Amino acid sequence: MRLSIWFVSALLFLLSCKKKDPDTQPLDNFIKLTVQPTYSSDGQQNIQLDTVYTTSEGYKVKFTDIKFYLTKLKNGSVNLLESAYFDYRETGLLLAKVKGDYMQFPNLQGYIGVDSLLNHSDPSEFPNDSPLNISNAGSMHWGWNTGYIFINLEGKVDTIPNDGIANFDHNFSFHIGTDSYRRDFDFTNINWQTASANEKVFSLKLDLWTFLHNPSNPIDLKTQFLTHTGSGQQALTEKVTTNFKQSLISY
Repeated sequence: MRLSIWFVSALLFLLSCKKKDPDTQPLDNFIKLTVQPTYSSDGQQNIQLDTVYTTSEGYKVKFTDIKFYLTKLKNGSVNLLESAYFDYRETGLLLAKVKGDYMQFPNLQGYIGVDSLLNHSDPSEFPNDSPLNISNAGSMHWGWNTGYIFINLEGKVDTIPNDGIANFDHNFSFHIGTDSYRRDFDFTNINWQTASANEKVFSLKLDLWTFLHNPSNPIDLKTQFLTHTGSGQQALTEKVTTNFKQSLISY
């Protein structure tokens, strides 16, 4: 009798100490941020790089590069990400994917561009997986004095009437940087979508039709096609910065 009691007690002890099956461990939860560039008056046509579109002026235009930084992403005092980098050609719609609980982020604030402290830090000192590390930033870092390029939009435009064939007469290049042109963003009441059991997605849209054809601030690519945030380029730099912020919206 005593032996039976001892055996049962020992069995219960062993069962209580048994390690859980690794297959039953809870999965990590992920937060994913995406951006869909579009180009159409109704905001419904997804843009493809190197594809020809038509502006409201009748110009033929194609985008060849769409890149930008967001930094200090958080909800109040709850931090999500130090930095995120969007490169449409290299990574498609993906802006960032990190471990996190989406319920902590009904709202999301941060900067379009790079926070001033980060902007003037040594780019080689960031962790290897940071978008701000010089090996990842590449041409999106200008140098020690000006830091990072916050927004990089490039393409080609045909502003000369012809037989309908796009004969591009010049390039356009909008490179926005320096602390003066960092802008904040604040997305509220975020509609998190379920991608899988352990992944939630917040989808943004970059409406490049609105970027060019903002009713109160239009950009005419025939005459306004170049700014590298240099001296004498302040007016266009401000216009590009303002229009970009207004064009980055939640779905």
